[in-house]
Amino acid sequence: MGGGYALLLAPGHGYSAASVNYGGCPKDAESILTGACPIVGSYGGKDHSPMGGSAPGRLERALTALGVDHDVKVYPDASHGFMNDHDPTDMTPLLVVLSKVSRTRYHEPSTRDARRRIIAFFDRHLKPVA
Repeated sequence: MGGGYALLLAPGHGYSAASVNYGGCPKDAESILTGACPIVGSYGGKDHSPMGGSAPGRLERALTALGVDHDVKVYPDASHGFMNDHDPTDMTPLLVVLSKVSRTRYHEPSTRDARRRIIAFFDRHLKPVA
């Protein structure tokens, strides 16, 4: 849900950059994202969540059409929630079920690269110009 919120808040709220990691992208993304801040997106190529498979392409097309600065990448070996390295004993029963349904799996190489890209993107858009 977090990635969807990040996309919905990207336009018209005064943000300088947003990051979305997996999750969906609305079918009418081009109209919803008009005026959006720059967006960095990271998706798993093995994402089997309901909207995960179509999200990165839809987001890429919408942001390109709108001229919004962006960096959208799909990690072929990663699934939904690939950055989530949670101890299973800390997860609620609902989260355990949702993780199984969406086939959420931590994937360290993709996580390392995604974090590197997010930091570089935020550095470019959030650091003051000297």
